[in-house]
Amino acid sequence: MANEPPVDDGPEQRRMTTDPERIREWAEARDAVPVTVRDSDDHGHSFARQGQLEEGHEEYTWDEFTETFDDENLVFVYHDDEPTGEGLGYFEIVEREAAFDRADLGRSELEDQLREGETVTTEIVETQVVETEVVERDTIESEVVDTELVERQVVDTELLNRDIVDTEFVSADLIEVTTDESRLETIEEIERYTIESRVVDVDVEQHDEVERDDIETDVELESVQRSILDSDVVRTDVSADEVVDREVIQSKRGEGDTVRSELLERRTVEEQIDERSRMRFALEETELLESEVIGSDLIEGEIIDVEEYGAMDTSAEAGGTGASAGAGAGAAATDDTSPDVEVESGTDASTAGAGRIELSPEDQGKDVVDERGEQIGIVAEVEGQTAYIDPEPGLTDRLKARLNWGGHGDDDYPVEASEINEITDDEVIIQHSGDEETTGVE
Repeated sequence: MANEPPVDDGPEQRRMTTDPERIREWAEARDAVPVTVRDSDDHGHSFARQGQLEEGHEEYTWDEFTETFDDENLVFVYHDDEPTGEGLGYFEIVEREAAFDRADLGRSELEDQLREGETVTTEIVETQVVETEVVERDTIESEVVDTELVERQVVDTELLNRDIVDTEFVSADLIEVTTDESRLETIEEIERYTIESRVVDVDVEQHDEVERDDIETDVELESVQRSILDSDVVRTDVSADEVVDREVIQSKRGEGDTVRSELLERRTVEEQIDERSRMRFALEETELLESEVIGSDLIEGEIIDVEEYGAMDTSAEAGGTGASAGAGAGAAATDDTSPDVEVESGTDASTAGAGRIELSPEDQGKDVVDERGEQIGIVAEVEGQTAYIDPEPGLTDRLKARLNWGGHGDDDYPVEASEINEITDDEVIIQHSGDEETTGVE
């Protein structure tokens, strides 16, 4: 074991001895004790200051040291200068053969003097291996020079919202509908990156002197790959150690000090998409649900010749009059001769409603009428076995119900399947909800 000699070390300062008493004087002058160093590469004997023993040191007695020193044929090499500061100064404990090889004196002369316990001053030929710790910090700059989306696939889509913005008749039987739609898409994609990296700055910190001034920089490819993964070049948050160990990035040196790398990134992303669409629908069937004359103005009129349309069929008129009169008379006779009776109404409807009615989403958009055929509204939405009736539907409401785009509003009222008498291809017929179940005829 040894301590480094000072820079101004000269041959006149180096001494050798095998005398235990001289070694003990040197150590006690520096408050040092003999120790063994665990896991040492050599014999493991050294000195350390009392009370400053390190974790790998184990103190032993001077008698044990003397016995070991003699048994292992060791030589103590030291400086005889006064101790300064906290250090012990230069010293070495070497094997005797190594001391003979390094001493300037002849082997036999030195051996005789040491055997007699003398302290020998001699010039030592120093053969040292100096390990220099050089810390190099490279600043690596990476740039994406090319990307290619190798694969992109929508694996799931969720409709978030759909609104009808406008409806317009393009022609008599063609309707154009403009909608705003928002959806969430889950996408799996693979992207290829080509990345060029270069060292833009080198900071070298050395903890010892080296014989040459030039330090050659040769950045390892693994360091370049780690710098890419630690940067924001790729979108995926990955462990650089795991990726580098799998060796999935291909890197090679380019011109000058550049390194070109190629990697593939597979990722799953969610994208929210807002779209405005224009759709056209052809009217396949038109049905007049209700008509009312709300006003009439005479624009022009004249009296024309009867002969233009032929003579009036008086017999038909007479027969019609007679029939009408007969019908009236019969009715009058009935009123005169019949007693007061109650006639049950809705018998046919009850019979029709005896079977079980099943609602389905396909019933949305159908007209809703009562047993007498009076228009009530349309089926805006079906939830389970409940139909929600829109009493005042417009064209937009009918389209939304047919295309299953809508829902039911606060003004829509529910009708259970048990209240429905019949469902046809075009209509849902519900039971009459009048206040009187029977009609009295006098």
